[in-house]
Amino acid sequence: MKIAVIGIGAVGSVIARELKKLNHDTTLFGKSVKEGFTILENGEKHYYPYQIENIEEHEETPFDVIFIATKATALESLSRTIPAMSHHDTEIVLCENGMGFDAFFHSPVPAVVYISGQKHEDMIEHFQDARLLIEDRPYIHLDTLMEDLARSTDAELEINKSDAFLRARYEKLLINLGINSLTALSGNTAKIFDLESVVNLTRSLLEEGMAIINQKENIIDTAFIDTALSIYKSYNREMGTSMYYDATSGTRTEYAFIQKYLHQQKGNLETPVLDMVVALLEAYQYER
Repeated sequence: MKIAVIGIGAVGSVIARELKKLNHDTTLFGKSVKEGFTILENGEKHYYPYQIENIEEHEETPFDVIFIATKATALESLSRTIPAMSHHDTEIVLCENGMGFDAFFHSPVPAVVYISGQKHEDMIEHFQDARLLIEDRPYIHLDTLMEDLARSTDAELEINKSDAFLRARYEKLLINLGINSLTALSGNTAKIFDLESVVNLTRSLLEEGMAIINQKENIIDTAFIDTALSIYKSYNREMGTSMYYDATSGTRTEYAFIQKYLHQQKGNLETPVLDMVVALLEAYQYER
């Protein structure tokens, strides 16, 4: 099986490392050629000497499975590159935060990603988790790959099917809505959820997001808000989010696929907290 991993950052590096433990032809791609990468995990640094190819210079035969682990902001551009890397049965797994980008690809496999990490200049810090959820349906190549991962005694990556995938995807969207918004706009890490004021504001934001999602049918139970807040409090105090790291480094965020995506679905609902969050994030990105 020929596998490609595009984007060797906080998420892609973990996926790539684990897939390299299997007996498949796995090629890694980034914006430029690099000689390996380093992951900091449990206080120890490990270097992985896996060649990273330039995505713009791909000339190999098509891949059976392509994992795209870039920022969501890169997907529209990548959608013009992927056809040359694919054949009729290629399965393209989208490992991004948010929603609203599936239409960039023909029959993609969106994944709910549970991999927490941070990309530094010289390494990737992996905080926790190595799990992907995908829709429960038959796959040509992914079914075989999931069996191989399950049999492996070394690979830690899990790819699981969910029979309630839409709910799982919306739940992850809500998780991102809360913690990404508050960490990015405060410029601080998960430690802010020690503050009652932050918890209360986040609860209001999550309630508005849930109301938008549940407009037509009850997809997410209200009890999930407490679950989300518990998840935030369980994170490493110094752990940021993708949007926090973007904001602190002055780069564009994925807000169009998280906060703005939900805001565009609100209809006539009153969402004062979400309105403010979207306005501030839009102002942050204005003409960057």
